[in-house]
Amino acid sequence: MQQAKTFLWDRYKELEALGEGGMGKVVKAQDLGLDREVAIKRLRVEVGDADSAQRFLLEARATGQLEHPNIPPVYELGKDEDGRPYFALKLVRGRSLQQLIAGLNAGDLKLHDEFSFTLRLQIFQKVCEAVAYAHDRGIIHRDIKPDNVMVGELGEVFLMDWGLAKDQQAAAGADATQAGLFMGTPMYAAPEQISGETASPQWDVYALGATLYEWLSLKPPHSGTSVRDVLTAVLTKKPTDPVFHFHPVQGRMPVEMSRLVMKALHKDPKKRFQSVREMLDEIQNILNGEIQAVCPCTVVKSSFHGISRVLDRYPLIVLLVIPWLLYPLYALIMALWHYLKAA
Repeated sequence: MQQAKTFLWDRYKELEALGEGGMGKVVKAQDLGLDREVAIKRLRVEVGDADSAQRFLLEARATGQLEHPNIPPVYELGKDEDGRPYFALKLVRGRSLQQLIAGLNAGDLKLHDEFSFTLRLQIFQKVCEAVAYAHDRGIIHRDIKPDNVMVGELGEVFLMDWGLAKDQQAAAGADATQAGLFMGTPMYAAPEQISGETASPQWDVYALGATLYEWLSLKPPHSGTSVRDVLTAVLTKKPTDPVFHFHPVQGRMPVEMSRLVMKALHKDPKKRFQSVREMLDEIQNILNGEIQAVCPCTVVKSSFHGISRVLDRYPLIVLLVIPWLLYPLYALIMALWHYLKAA
């Protein structure tokens, strides 16, 4: 990441607005030197205090440090023609998880055919890999939610908007967040984040769980008519097990995925996954079909996976043995059929 020596109007041509957040405004721009489109994030005009500028620069530097395939790369950090800080980063073309959830919830058959439960879990796996990578480098995202995950036109997955990211290795006072001051999105924030406790990677584990809850069940983990209602629900109420959410097109989400979600959403941080990498291990087990048998449904799934592995490993033996095992069953069925026909 390199400090720009020229102003925004010298280097980039603004094309259209893409979005606006608490501190920054994002526009699509043409990089005149390299003849490519990029995203430019600038500090909003009305946000001119030193703390906001410091947080904006922290976002740019945190994102710039994280060189990962699922985190959009930062190209440049500089100041625009008005002296406000900006940074240029990869322009991600695609749809957010929030947009995809809306389409799936509306019953879009094409989307349901494209985004099976397995593919959705694979997409989420990439988000977790980005977060685990950031945690290894001491950086907590603090605002993971469906709106901040993009699925690109070629299937790429990006975790966006690191505006609230906190570097745990930074010196005290480098982060403008004050003790007891909540920053984040209530629906996806951990109870201890809302309470204003010390920032922890467990905040991101919870937010990942809340995001996966909605991505799979198409329902948010909590509901309320006001922000206060949502905050109260996060602090005091256990989310409905998502396996009980029925959608007329997709049915119910798989039980093993529901267990994964509910563990990540536990209100006690000690009873959640203790790291995102531990969560990733469980996701990989599910994708591999290695399901922990804890109920009749998971017992059946686990058994079928075991049979499948035997078929793959010993196909010749199975082909020789299975007919002898099935013949008595076939004979019984035929005898029953003839008895019923005679009757």
